[in-house]
Amino acid sequence: MATLQDARGALDIMVRDLKNAGSWGKGSAPSETGNLDDPDHDADSICNRVYAATASMIHVQMDLNGNGDCADSDPTENVRYELTGPTSTCPGTKIIRRNGDCLVADVNTPTAGKLFSYFDSTGADLGDVPSLSLIKRVRIAFAVTVKNPDTKVGGNIASKISTSVELRN
Repeated sequence: MATLQDARGALDIMVRDLKNAGSWGKGSAPSETGNLDDPDHDADSICNRVYAATASMIHVQMDLNGNGDCADSDPTENVRYELTGPTSTCPGTKIIRRNGDCLVADVNTPTAGKLFSYFDSTGADLGDVPSLSLIKRVRIAFAVTVKNPDTKVGGNIASKISTSVELRN
């Protein structure tokens, strides 16, 4: 039960961050501050609702406190989720990281390696590497493996968790 509750808690955190993506405290996206909120060092001049997106990763930005900086750590305004391999402190087959930290361990994805699915305003699937400006909805889907509570049966069971998030703006 604890593993399933942790997974649900992780999903709630992901949903909150995705719902806040593109929330600009002063009404419009602030200018980037450099390396802190621009990890790819690209030519963007403003913060981005969705900074990067693939089937196994999404990076979103927001300016919750309205100070014009998308790199604040409290509240966290520059958030990257990714599906990666395990570490010594976060075991399992795959893990979901939030800004490099272990969010939930021992996850599986319904489609190998596909944690996120992206859709446009009409509901059309945008594929595994979508055009960022077209993303209007994100589907998150994963499963956690837990020990079967029925000792007579034994083994493990997978509990699937999924939701969709409509992005603002």
